[in-house]
Amino acid sequence: MRFFSGSSKSLTAIALAAFIGLPFAATADQVQTTEINSAHHALSPTDPAELTDGNTLSGSYLAARFAQRQQDWAAAQHYMNAAVEFDENNEHMVHRAFLLSLGAGEWGAAKRLADKILLQQQAGLDFALIFTASEALAKKDFTAAEEALAKLPDDGFGQYTKPLMTAWALAGKGEHEAALKALRAHADETDPTFNLHAAMMYDLAGDKENAAKHYTAVLEDSLTLHSALLLANFFERYGDTATAQRIYDGLGPLYAPEKIDSHKTPMIRTAADGAAIAIFDLATLLFERRSYDSAQIYSRLVQMLSPASAFGQLMLGDIATINERYAPAIAAYQSIGAASPLHTLSRLRIAEVYEGADLTDEATKMLRELAAHPASRLQALIALGDMHRRRENFADAVAVYDEALSEVGEPTEAHWAVVYARGMSLERAQDWSRAEKDLLLALSFQPDNPMILNYIGYSWVDKGVNLQKAMDFIRRAVALRPDDGYILDSYGWAYYRLGDMEQAVHWLEKSVALVPDDSTILDHLADAYWQAGRRTEARFKWLRAKELSKDSDFRAAIDGKLKSGIEPAATVVVQKDTSL
Repeated sequence: MRFFSGSSKSLTAIALAAFIGLPFAATADQVQTTEINSAHHALSPTDPAELTDGNTLSGSYLAARFAQRQQDWAAAQHYMNAAVEFDENNEHMVHRAFLLSLGAGEWGAAKRLADKILLQQQAGLDFALIFTASEALAKKDFTAAEEALAKLPDDGFGQYTKPLMTAWALAGKGEHEAALKALRAHADETDPTFNLHAAMMYDLAGDKENAAKHYTAVLEDSLTLHSALLLANFFERYGDTATAQRIYDGLGPLYAPEKIDSHKTPMIRTAADGAAIAIFDLATLLFERRSYDSAQIYSRLVQMLSPASAFGQLMLGDIATINERYAPAIAAYQSIGAASPLHTLSRLRIAEVYEGADLTDEATKMLRELAAHPASRLQALIALGDMHRRRENFADAVAVYDEALSEVGEPTEAHWAVVYARGMSLERAQDWSRAEKDLLLALSFQPDNPMILNYIGYSWVDKGVNLQKAMDFIRRAVALRPDDGYILDSYGWAYYRLGDMEQAVHWLEKSVALVPDDSTILDHLADAYWQAGRRTEARFKWLRAKELSKDSDFRAAIDGKLKSGIEPAATVVVQKDTSL
């Protein structure tokens, strides 16, 4: 049994087919968001009453396009539907309005447009069929769902969704052999997707023996978070608390129940709930591939199929957070109730939203409230420490990490990340003696972690201690992650500190090639150029570094270098070995 957050191999094969290309939707790298004038404004949702109808087709269309680029789904669907009113026969605008309405969770508008698409057999037909089938499944109209899915082609959108949703429509009708046959059309019986859905179908039908057989087969493969929770829920309900506890332990304290044998309600209560799991897997894959608009639309299908699904709500919140749409993010997270195993995680996410909106007092308050409960105390403290560290409040971060680690007693491998985080914070807080102990302890838990190797190695070089071992550590980090520009920067800067400008320039140039817009790395390369006698190139890199930085102290330091250059590099003085 292994745990990971990704999707199965069978999903990877149909990722491109599942992508929904909104004609003007931005990709993750192209997303444009307006600057947040104030944190509280960022937390204010779009008020439908403030949206005016466009006076012209072009005005409405352009308003919709602008809103979508801002990731404001509510406004985008409003204006695109207004545009459609000017030209109801424009099938491409109808298709866009349908997808935007669905992405915004406007079910009535989405249904009206889907019906129009189906009636006129126009652009967007395949996804309109998936929407119609989802609506029918949610209403337990399994025959209507089957009929819609039968019209879906076997490729494109239908390659994954058709067999799985058809199987669940058949399961809803009680036709279990036919449902399993439909599943086999998608995957053979050794595939974890087949075993998971077969297990859920048997579980829904009350066939404990066959459900257990297929759930046990799933245990032998890697588990996603939702499949792990489904399995734990099943074994807990039927009294196999040892297996349930093993799964919860593998997930960590964030998802574990306060006491075992506490989740008696099945997670899959209807055929639509099972279909929602299939759609959620697809949404997860799209999310991981940074196709956030497509993931948003599939997540809305999850919400339609299974309104109580915490997984769909969590993803909607995550997408909104990435796009800095804080109000819908909080609304999605807050909809996850206290009985859900994702409740604590959703509250941690809300704290992250507050931090992103620069409402650190609110974030701190929420995390402290979570820390008051034993079940969520450790994760809340770690999250609070991480927030302080990200905001460079290193003394505060250390104090909170101390609280967190006092909860676990003697740290084990499971705690390597928080030990490493405290070590970094201690180093930045100028407490190297404690920092070194934490960093070496973290390395003992993760001996091949390139980030830890790099951090320790660079710190030793900077302090002039353990130089041979330091360079060995950094070389190992480079070998483990040769395309990481930040590790290559450390390697080059280590050579700079040792006075080897030829090697410093070589590695720093490689670093800049990988991370061309990092002001600190550009500054390092400029310093190395200067020391190597390449003064014109040094000035050019300093100017570029200044242009990229908003830090007034950094920019002032660059101004000094541009005016007077820099003194010959002071190489480190070798000191004692502190690594033992």
